[in-house]
Amino acid sequence: MKKIEELRLDELKCGYTVHDDVYACIFCDQKYETGHIYTCKDELLDAHAAMKHHICEVHGGTLQELFSLDKKQTMLSDVQKRMLSYFADNKSDKEIAKITHTSLSTVRQQRYQLKEKAKQAKVFLAMYELSEQSSSFEAYIPIHQSATMVDDRYLMTLKEEQEFIDRYFSSTSPLQLKMLPAKQKAKLAVLRMIAKQFAENKEYTEMEVNEILKAIYDDFVTIRRYMIEYGFLKRTNDGIRYWKPETVQ
Repeated sequence: MKKIEELRLDELKCGYTVHDDVYACIFCDQKYETGHIYTCKDELLDAHAAMKHHICEVHGGTLQELFSLDKKQTMLSDVQKRMLSYFADNKSDKEIAKITHTSLSTVRQQRYQLKEKAKQAKVFLAMYELSEQSSSFEAYIPIHQSATMVDDRYLMTLKEEQEFIDRYFSSTSPLQLKMLPAKQKAKLAVLRMIAKQFAENKEYTEMEVNEILKAIYDDFVTIRRYMIEYGFLKRTNDGIRYWKPETVQ
């Protein structure tokens, strides 16, 4: 399943991807294959119709799922999300003002600001895609959604990451860390590399995590703490179960 930020605009809007005649939901693992007939509430549906039915019945529609994304992904405040939901429900400005206990002029101003935000987003997207086509453009490594305290240190190209890996690891197979860098950007590159030693959708005990990290670096306790702090690993409050978030590559 693709990450949200890797999807095309049309895929985000419809809620599914189509590849090799398979319709795949972008919000869960549900898939429907072209050429098969599916029964949905006593109706016989083809793959396309079955997926549309799934998006509506299970997820409440694509828009509802997109509303559930956090601010880091949508760049929208909770107030702006609520306003968009009112617009989607086709409520008038007067109705929205009554629901939100605000003035009519405030609602109209918010509607205008959201329209302007959409226009600006389209222009920015066009400019970014054109600049990305340049042969000299170096793409940044995507920031994992579970990252904490996101700032400039997360802006790293593949070339920069490889330089850090070459500098701080004595071996990549098996993975052997020479020293833990003090600089934050280098530390991120090191932790991202270590995170690759953990499988997605798998839970680990603390002992299993320690064994993996101990084989990489003697001070495995410090590495484990940084892996948690930087969002490369998650754990339960009691520290019994650990796992790597799906958004970590």
